[in-house]
Amino acid sequence: MQEEHKEEDSQFSEKEHKEEDSQFSEKEIKGMFDGPILRVLVNLSFPIFAGMMFQLLYSIVDTIWISRIDLSDPSYVGGTGIVFPLIFLIIAICSGILIGTSSLVARSIGKKELNVLNRTVESGLIMALTAGILFVLFGYIFDKQLIKALGARGDYYIHALDYFRYILPGSLIMFLGHVFNGILQGEGLMDKVMKAMIIATVMNIVLDPIFIFLLKLEVRGAAIATVISQGVSVIYVARIFFMKKTLVQVEWKLKNVDFGVMKRIAAIGFPQTAGQITMAVSFLFFNRIVVSIDERALTSFSICGRFDQMIIFPILAIASAMVTMVGQNYGRGNFRRIRNIWRAGLLLALAVVSVLAAVMVIFAPRIYPFFTDIDEVVWYAVRQTRIVEFTFIFAAIGILARSNFQALGNPVPALTITILRLAGIAIPMAYIYVHLLDWGIYGVWFGIITGNGIGAVISLVWVRRTMKRLVMDKTK
Repeated sequence: MQEEHKEEDSQFSEKEHKEEDSQFSEKEIKGMFDGPILRVLVNLSFPIFAGMMFQLLYSIVDTIWISRIDLSDPSYVGGTGIVFPLIFLIIAICSGILIGTSSLVARSIGKKELNVLNRTVESGLIMALTAGILFVLFGYIFDKQLIKALGARGDYYIHALDYFRYILPGSLIMFLGHVFNGILQGEGLMDKVMKAMIIATVMNIVLDPIFIFLLKLEVRGAAIATVISQGVSVIYVARIFFMKKTLVQVEWKLKNVDFGVMKRIAAIGFPQTAGQITMAVSFLFFNRIVVSIDERALTSFSICGRFDQMIIFPILAIASAMVTMVGQNYGRGNFRRIRNIWRAGLLLALAVVSVLAAVMVIFAPRIYPFFTDIDEVVWYAVRQTRIVEFTFIFAAIGILARSNFQALGNPVPALTITILRLAGIAIPMAYIYVHLLDWGIYGVWFGIITGNGIGAVISLVWVRRTMKRLVMDKTK
């Protein structure tokens, strides 16, 4: 009798495993675990890149509309630019949750841990909701102090404060959206993430002139348009889960909130957030250095920062694809393929950066006059583009290395490199170049270049050693 029960249990367990394997196979990305790497990498990267380019289009259009409030007054564009470190801080925390969720999902798919996947959404949403509420409360309590700390004065302070107060509610929406996008990214459903980005961008472009000019809300209108657009985008993504089009299922039950899953998300996400916060703080220092040289240089620094996204976005798209590919293959134990994914991603990123940097350098003198009538601002922007743009090759190496470590579930090296690159090298060198060597604005640019260059060398060495150790461990 006992033997019959054991046989029945064995058959039931075998049937259950077959159903789970079938469920994973149906959702598996073709070519994820074997075959040509570059094709899969491009297929996963392109939707993210396309979505980000739409976001860049919004950023450019947004800058155009804000500059058109008064072309002779740089404080409108400069004021919203001053707020960027605070927005970057929001993005940093969101990014940590997204990367933690994405890495966990990708590795769990590779290991076929369905029990972990089914508790990911609710656990991630609770984390996001808590972080979002805390950030909104903190922002409204200390808004004036934060804007002053960023170096804003006069009209720059007025416009920066207006923009920050109205953009702040959007942070809560961003937190929730990044959980959903992290799951989609971990599964490799990049096309869904792209559509969400496009929806937000198109709505923003349409709403901007209505709120800025028709309703005469100026920079406040730009912020309100952004918040509304983000809200609609998150509703679209949530609908995908409601319709059960993903491997990760959502039951919307509190019982699925698992502190073990939250801990695993935080373990990967916190170093990412800490690294991003380091970057946000570095912008604070760079802003203060630049504004001490010339306020017009700060305006050009803000404009260039938006166009630099044209170079950064494809790098981030490739990095996002690498998190999915490296994470899932790590879960399956395909360590040699992980090394090949790293090499393919690096070569693709370097080629893309080289082409886009050349385009920016060639067309810079024609681009920047469209955003300001002040000759000095245009001069600063053109010079910065010609000197800095090609050095984003160094930044690409660091970004891809960071994603590689995150996908492996080991984000500490990425955090170490980021802190060393910015706090240990870029900022101190900028101070030396500007205040000791009296290089002026050139000192800021070369401080950034120095940090990126040394960070790239460290990244290459660290990744190479990690890959070698993985392959050796596999062969033992």
